[in-house]
Amino acid sequence: MGQWASVNGLPYCNKPDTTSIYSGKYSWNFSRIINIMKWIEGNRRRFEDSVYVGELDSKYRELKSYCKNNVNYARLDKQINQIDSALNKSWYDCYERTTPYGLIRNEILSKKPNETDQLILDGIQYRKENKLDKAYENYHKAIEKDPTQLNYYYLVAMEEMEFKQDTTKALDYINKVIELSMGKNLSAYQPLLTRAWINLTRKQYSFVCDDCNKVLIKDSTNEEALQYRCFAKKKLKDFAGTIADAQRLLSNLRLKPYCVTTDSVHILNVIGWQYYELKEYELCMQYANKSILLEPNNPYTLNTRGSGYFGLGEYEKCIDDMTKAIKLTPDLANSWYLRGLSYLKLNKQDQACADLSLAAEFGEVEATEAMKGLCLSSVSTGVENQKQFSKREPKNNHSGFGIDYYGTIYFRFK
Repeated sequence: MGQWASVNGLPYCNKPDTTSIYSGKYSWNFSRIINIMKWIEGNRRRFEDSVYVGELDSKYRELKSYCKNNVNYARLDKQINQIDSALNKSWYDCYERTTPYGLIRNEILSKKPNETDQLILDGIQYRKENKLDKAYENYHKAIEKDPTQLNYYYLVAMEEMEFKQDTTKALDYINKVIELSMGKNLSAYQPLLTRAWINLTRKQYSFVCDDCNKVLIKDSTNEEALQYRCFAKKKLKDFAGTIADAQRLLSNLRLKPYCVTTDSVHILNVIGWQYYELKEYELCMQYANKSILLEPNNPYTLNTRGSGYFGLGEYEKCIDDMTKAIKLTPDLANSWYLRGLSYLKLNKQDQACADLSLAAEFGEVEATEAMKGLCLSSVSTGVENQKQFSKREPKNNHSGFGIDYYGTIYFRFK
C-alpha cells in the first residue's frame, strides 16, 4: 500500500518552465512532460501495486520517447492530456483496489448495502470531499448501529487520528478490533499493523516492536512490519536491531527494481548512522559511501560520512563533508556541531565558536557544553538558545522513514 496524501490531488505540472530557452506552447508542453516524469520518478517507488507501477512505467517510457526524439512539443497537447488522464484514472483505480477505504467500499458494493453500510459509504464520500466532521459522525453512527462490523472500526480510528487527533480513542478502537477478531486477518487491513502505527505516533516504541514481531512470526517478509520495527528500534537506540532490519529491507528491494536506487540511499544511510552510534566508524564510512555513490548530493548522507570522518580523526575531511551538507540543508545541527569540533581540533577557535553557537541554536544540546570556557561571548547566547529551542528535536541525522495518514511507512529524510 502506498502513500495516499490526498484523494483528489495529483501533483502534475501546473506551471510552465520559465527558464527554458523556448517560449509559448513549445515551452509549456515541454515543461509538462518533464514535470510529469519527475512526479513519476518521485512517487512510483511508494506504491506496491504492480498494476499501477506498470502503468506508471508505461507512461514514463512514452514521455521519455518524446524527450529522446526530435518532436514538435507545441503539437503534443492531445498526447500529454491523454497521459495525464490515464495516470489520474490509474491512481484512482489503485486507490480503490488497495487502500482500506477502497477495499471496504468495494466490499459493501459487492452486496446489497443496508442502512449501516450506507452510513459508511456516505462517510467515505464525505471524506473524499474533505468534510471530515460529517465523515466522523457517519462512522460513529455506523459502529453504534452494528458494532460487529470490524472493518468499520478502522475508519473510526483513522478519523480519531486525523480529525480529532485523539490517539487514545483511536487505540481503544483498534484494541477492540484485535479483541473481537481473535487474531484473524481482516479483509481490508491488519489491526496489529494499524495499532503499531498508532503507537508510533504515541512514541510507544516497545509496543510497536511487540506487534510487529507478532506479524513477522506469521509472515517473515511483511515489509510494513519490518519498516515499523526498524523505525521503532532506531528510536529505542537498538543500533544492532535497526541494522538487522534495515539489511532485511535492503534484501527486499532487490525484488523491486523500480525503487531500489532511491530507497537504498535512505536505508544505507540509516545503517551507516547506526554504525556511527556504535563507534564503528569504518563501517559507518562504508555504508555512507555506498549511499553517496547513488546520490552524491544528499545532505544527510554527507552528514553521516562527515561524522564517520570525525570519529576517525580526519577533521579536514569532516569539515569538507559538513560544509557541503550545511549548504544543502542549513539547519543540520549535527553538521554544525561536528564541524565546530573539527575546527577546534585544528586550533581554529573563532570558526569553532561560530559553528558551535549555531549548533546550539538548532537544538544540539552538547554544543553549549562544548562552548563553556572556550567561547565566552557565546556561552550566554548558547544557553538562551537552548531555552528557546529545547523542545525541538535536533536535526542531526534522523533520516529514515516517514509515516503517512494510512499507516504506511515510506523512506525519506526528515
